[in-house]
Amino acid sequence: MTEPGHGSLPEGSAGSAVEVAVSRRARAAMKSLVSAGSVRSAGSAGAGPSEGLLAGLRHHLLAGETHYPDRPGMGELRRRVGEALPDVGFPAREPDGVLITQGEGESLFATILGLSGGEGAAIVARPGSRHQRLLDWMRVRVIEPGSDAASEAEAAFHLIEYEAGAAIPENGNASETQQLVQVHAIGDRLFRGPGAAAAAPADAIVIGSLHGLEGMQPFRLGFVAAPVAVRPRIAKWKQASSICSPAPSQRAALWALGVRP
Repeated sequence: MTEPGHGSLPEGSAGSAVEVAVSRRARAAMKSLVSAGSVRSAGSAGAGPSEGLLAGLRHHLLAGETHYPDRPGMGELRRRVGEALPDVGFPAREPDGVLITQGEGESLFATILGLSGGEGAAIVARPGSRHQRLLDWMRVRVIEPGSDAASEAEAAFHLIEYEAGAAIPENGNASETQQLVQVHAIGDRLFRGPGAAAAAPADAIVIGSLHGLEGMQPFRLGFVAAPVAVRPRIAKWKQASSICSPAPSQRAALWALGVRP
């Protein structure tokens, strides 16, 4: 029998079809990341955390915060994310409508699955966006807005991505397919100060990253902000893959937002 992790799995072995598929996708994902220069060595990770942040993390660890935090995310961080959304043009969300993730990519991954997407499904989006590799890996079909009305009607949602430096329009970047839920991928715009007063739909979902917060580096986080009734559908997929985002990362974000022990 071939050793685990080397070569092909034996014919008819239990779970072999799933394992082969996962292995193939993992290799493709790593190859894509390496070719794009996204995989860095441990020695090139950039500046470490500040002394103040380390002192804050040490305080919480010694106080006994050594296990999982609230699975959707720490309540104070979720509250602050939800309250900051109107500053970038989106509806405010209660803490129960916010999910803390590892980054915008994981937010999109869980949102696709939570909104009945996944392999073989379709979303309306601009081809070639910054999340195209993720969509290819998930085998999600991308339909360009306005190109195929019949296909758009079967899509899980309309993904609207904002590239670095691009402004959020005052109309909230209204979807050409009005019946679809809008998912706005805003990058690291949250907590960057007041922006345009966009008029996004009340049921819009916002995903993004918190990496840009001054002082939380090198920790990384993201978020999903959705109507309270929708968030559990997305959260179950985040929790299935990683249970919750690490407490130190969430404490780092709170520290960067001015929350001190």
